[in-house]
Amino acid sequence: MGEMKRANAYEEQRRAQEERSRDRFASTVAICASIIAAVRLARDDISRPSPRLVSVVIDCVRLARTILERVVR
Repeated sequence: MGEMKRANAYEEQRRAQEERSRDRFASTVAICASIIAAVRLARDDISRPSPRLVSVVIDCVRLARTILERVVR
């Protein structure tokens, strides 16, 4: 019975650590995605939301997350 409590405590601690790690890198992803989007949209009119604008931003966030995952590993 004691082993189960330790296993649960360990799992809970691991999850908390992963969540802190994600929170720590959230601003890094936002900054990286913003820079990528700024470069990709430099010559486009971005004064109004458009499907292309939304698509590029989503793609940039995905790319920034991928880069961060590979760097952190």
